[in-house]
Amino acid sequence: MRLRSLDWLTVVAFAALAGCGANTPGPKPDAGTDASSPNGDVADGADAAKDSATPVDKVGDAPAETSDAAAVEHGADTSPSADAGGDTGPAGTFTEFTVPTPASGPWGIVYNEGSDGAIWFTELTAGKIGRLTTEGVFTELTIPTPNSAPFGITRGADYGVWFTEEYGGKIGTIDAGRTKLTEYDVPTKNPNLEGAALGYDGKVYFAEADANKIGRISSSGAIEEFPIATPSSYPSYLTLGTDGNVWFTEAFGKIGFITTDAKITEFPVPTAGSGPVGITVGPKPDFDVWFAEGAGHAVGKSTKAGMMTEFALAPATAMPVSLARLDPYVYVTEQTGNQIIRVSTTGEMKSYPLPTPNAFPAHIVVGPDGALWFTENIANKIGRLVP
Repeated sequence: MRLRSLDWLTVVAFAALAGCGANTPGPKPDAGTDASSPNGDVADGADAAKDSATPVDKVGDAPAETSDAAAVEHGADTSPSADAGGDTGPAGTFTEFTVPTPASGPWGIVYNEGSDGAIWFTELTAGKIGRLTTEGVFTELTIPTPNSAPFGITRGADYGVWFTEEYGGKIGTIDAGRTKLTEYDVPTKNPNLEGAALGYDGKVYFAEADANKIGRISSSGAIEEFPIATPSSYPSYLTLGTDGNVWFTEAFGKIGFITTDAKITEFPVPTAGSGPVGITVGPKPDFDVWFAEGAGHAVGKSTKAGMMTEFALAPATAMPVSLARLDPYVYVTEQTGNQIIRVSTTGEMKSYPLPTPNAFPAHIVVGPDGALWFTENIANKIGRLVP
């Protein structure tokens, strides 16, 4: 099985080439829409929706493996951290927990708020879903489908966790009682499923990167799919905005949102070939939508009307992946510098270098303890940072 980190780098490289006018695997995104336009590109996906009500593919008792984590704490270093263009204060406190399964490829991560209070994550190469308590106890559940490559993960309205299977072409869920793992086939074959997010309507929305669609699934397993107007846009990650819409990134140069009645709006990112990936809602009072530009070496923020601001990261070759809001800042995982970067709403930055070299920090979330929890894809660890 290919490493997800290599897949992501390939997409970023294609996005960069698209920005330079080189040949790409598919058509370039339409750059003709003004990002400052209040409307952007709007498409009605409702007519093309497919309500599959797909029968449950597999239901079974979730085989759980539980173990105590070997935690290593890197305590409150008061020396200045590597500067990313802002202040140089304390480096923060890192704690790292090694995933029990070797080379599991931890990728997506979520705090299951309102349910069991644990951190859940996908093990991309091991084909497992992991759970980690704040006390450091791991539980791993094996997905029945071989080579499923679990990717994105989110909490559901049913208090369970829901996840995408990149290679399996399925949406999976683990119930709130952690006793059953259920999988549902997505109607489109080989969709290349990526990120997932809980919508305002209680459905779980997901990105179909190769199928160029946004899908959603109800708690009963009914699936709908909505095509994106821009060809070969490669939708990747999603987040629920404060406007009630689900926002998503398109790796070939746009961000967009889908309403509960399936209207899709897209906004081009000002920097061509920027390769938008992770996305989240930013700090108050504006609650703008923030996104990582993997090939643009920057982070951007957008108003709900598509007015965008971009902030360049350091180093100049920075590859940001994911973001999390911890007021009054946004924190970004950055892979070239092996760091977490704190960004203010006006662009001031501070770096927190990871203790483990070449860890490949991927996705990040705020946990129940108010700390930042993130996956280390190559180091095979879950990290925790108290800034």
